Amino acid sequence: MKVLIILCTVFLCISTKAQECNCNKELGYIQQFMEQNYVGFKDKINPQTRLSYLKMKAGLQKLSKAPGAATQCLLMISKYLDWFRDNHIQIRASFDATKTDTALALKTTLTSVTSQKLNSLRSSKGIEGIYNFQFDSAYQIAVIHEPGKLYDYKGVILHSKLSHWKPGMIKFLAYKINDSLYKGVLFMRNHMPKVDYFFMGKNTIGGDWLREGSVKDTTTYNYEPVASRLLNNQTLYMKISSFAPSNAKNIDSMVKHRDKELRSLPYLVLDLRNNGGGSDFTYSPLLPYLYTSPVKNIGVDVYSTDATIAGWKLILKDNDIPESSKEEIRTMIAKMEAGKGTFVNIVDDTIDSSFQSLTNPARIVILVDKNCASTTEQFLLFARQSSKVIIAGEKTQGTLDYSNMREASFSCMPYKLEFATTRSRRLDIGQGIDNMGIKPNYHLQPGIDWIKEALKLLKKKK
Repeated sequence: MKVLIILCTVFLCISTKAQECNCNKELGYIQQFMEQNYVGFKDKINPQTRLSYLKMKAGLQKLSKAPGAATQCLLMISKYLDWFRDNHIQIRASFDATKTDTALALKTTLTSVTSQKLNSLRSSKGIEGIYNFQFDSAYQIAVIHEPGKLYDYKGVILHSKLSHWKPGMIKFLAYKINDSLYKGVLFMRNHMPKVDYFFMGKNTIGGDWLREGSVKDTTTYNYEPVASRLLNNQTLYMKISSFAPSNAKNIDSMVKHRDKELRSLPYLVLDLRNNGGGSDFTYSPLLPYLYTSPVKNIGVDVYSTDATIAGWKLILKDNDIPESSKEEIRTMIAKMEAGKGTFVNIVDDTIDSSFQSLTNPARIVILVDKNCASTTEQFLLFARQSSKVIIAGEKTQGTLDYSNMREASFSCMPYKLEFATTRSRRLDIGQGIDNMGIKPNYHLQPGIDWIKEALKLLKKKK
């Protein structure tokens, strides 16, 4: 008996517009765009790295000309962008995920494999195996180790409840980042690919896929944008899950609601774990409670190009950004327009002494982990200059030197390229943190109660 599975090239179904795109031209467009507009390009392409960059670039260009390249074009572009090791470079889908081109789905080429291969997958103890989609059981896939130039694993449909998904179609392609994290493309229900991450557990892939025969984890996780409570009669706990503009009002409301406790209690635990960043203005309500003495802020330059300016103009349409911040952005844009083709100082180096030191909270523990990045790290650069503050947990992600992502459309494919536009002048004095992170004052081991550890640190003698 034979079952349908993937062992060779599958011609995936993508939208008519995407099929009309020439992969080599689209890849070339993105490469040229990055070389002309990415603020970190001149730093990262130097005499030590140039050969490596050109070799990688040429290799992908060659792959983009191969038969069937269109089906893996987004993967090639993702691999190219990964070379820069900057989490402020991302790809965002801009297509309508609700629209499926069933005619193209029917044109998909399928392949088969013997039942012997399927049996070996069922007995696998590694990442390979048979997995079911947890949420609505719409799919069953075979995850196959097939290392190549672009990916290490394929997720292939075995069974589907959806009429436009047939056995043998690819659900995802993933390549290794580290032992537990993979990156690649996930083909959505409408068959369009999007860049995604895959967290490989013992019997799970992310929160979506469960190994056949495994027991589903019924633990529920409630996302809280912000939260606060008293830990005891001396300690206030506040949690902020995101510094995104959409969370700004929640942060401001929580701080105002807790102002009395903040000013009267000696201890504060500020939990920023898993806070991947957002916009700097959102954390401003917290600063008066941290401040003890003048704070040094090192500014940023923007590499001014037409694409960069267009990206900055787009965010003026964001209703979550306050008008005061938009006025500052308009001033920055005017500077960019006057200095096209150069690095423009849009944020000066400053010494901030605008606050008065408050008696309480007298000591503050800020909890951070490896998922803290970007704006959260910018907040920590302020916080760690306070004599009140203890940073505890794990080293942060290290995604700040090149920041302020703005977007531009691909030339043909239905995606947006989000790219860093500003460069911190910390780099000029050897204080960069990208791919290194910010070290905590106290390292906390996984698996222990970090809040209990924070309470101990608050009462520990300096």
